[in-house]
Amino acid sequence: MLDAPDLPTGELRPLGVGERQQWSASGTYLAYWSWEGNLRIVIGGHEIAEPKATIPDVRWVGDTLYYFAKDELQTWTDGRIATVSHLPADVVPTYPHDDASWSADAERFLITRYSLDGTVRRFIGTTRTGEVSELDVPDATYTEWSPTGETLLVRYPDRIELRDGDAVRSAPLSRFPGPVHQWAPDGHSILLGAVTPTPTGDITFDTYAAFGTGAPSSTATLPNLLGARGFSPDGRYFAGDSRTSLRTTRLELFRCGTGAAAKATPIPAPPFPAGDLRYLRPAVGAITQVITPTHTGIDIAAPLGSLLVAADDGVVTAVGWVNVGGRRVCVGHATGIETCDYHTSAALVRVGDRVTRGQPLALVGLTGVTTGPHVHWEATVGTRIIDPLTR
Repeated sequence: MLDAPDLPTGELRPLGVGERQQWSASGTYLAYWSWEGNLRIVIGGHEIAEPKATIPDVRWVGDTLYYFAKDELQTWTDGRIATVSHLPADVVPTYPHDDASWSADAERFLITRYSLDGTVRRFIGTTRTGEVSELDVPDATYTEWSPTGETLLVRYPDRIELRDGDAVRSAPLSRFPGPVHQWAPDGHSILLGAVTPTPTGDITFDTYAAFGTGAPSSTATLPNLLGARGFSPDGRYFAGDSRTSLRTTRLELFRCGTGAAAKATPIPAPPFPAGDLRYLRPAVGAITQVITPTHTGIDIAAPLGSLLVAADDGVVTAVGWVNVGGRRVCVGHATGIETCDYHTSAALVRVGDRVTRGQPLALVGLTGVTTGPHVHWEATVGTRIIDPLTR
């Protein structure tokens, strides 16, 4: 549920159920994608427009909103709708079979086309002309625009690339302290490292190495938060979620330090309530579907690229493509139970790896048969389905 608070009065105005909310640069307008599949624009807690967008990803540049409307690239500015360009007929995206996203400056866009055999095709285009060319990255599992400019992150199972126009920087993942990525405050370089497993609400700090326009030796120290982690646009703050119990989380906000003299001190959490349950929910998000006679797992909605973590200690038993479920990561546990996360994009582990409860396994994706970014969390003993929420 989304609520719009009026800060002077403290009044909350309900907006309904939605996701992918974005503020315009001035903070005047809020855009979000409703669960009915409509793009809505809000000011002062009141809906003022509903452009006919067909893809949920939008981009504010100042107070101008860029969005996809079938074969048109359109903008909305203070109630005025304009068509910028048209897409070629053979690449018009249809969500969620295809996905599309804008660069931070909305000058470029990326269309990702998923197939049920596991192949993915990507098309990169120029907004002002609508011209599109296929991006030759057949082995890539995940792509993401930088928070500023037009830099595109491309992840492969064993390496990463940063593409900025014709310039391509590449590095093996083995060069970095871990496989989890985070954009640096400059918006052009990427930070990579490991996230300390989060079986409890304790907050510890991890070291990340920079790759891109920053100096190769530069590092950053970040708290092991979950969910939609990230820096504020000015780089002064870092936010994400910490655990408050097995299944619930709390938003945390950190002021960023200024140099090596600062020393991060772990923050202990209150003890979890005693009980028989042990399995952690793999993603920070709302449960949108439970186990039924025709549905074999728990669906948890989460933003594309969010971290998925291990429900319990174990050994990675499967990483790769399956029909319907898309890219999956499975972990076998000492109890004989196997838990699997489906519809993922980039895997952060390999078959045979030993993992601990709360350790990042993969990123939320759109692979397989999906209605939007989410994880299908499934637990089995042999061929028998069990409910992971009861473990």
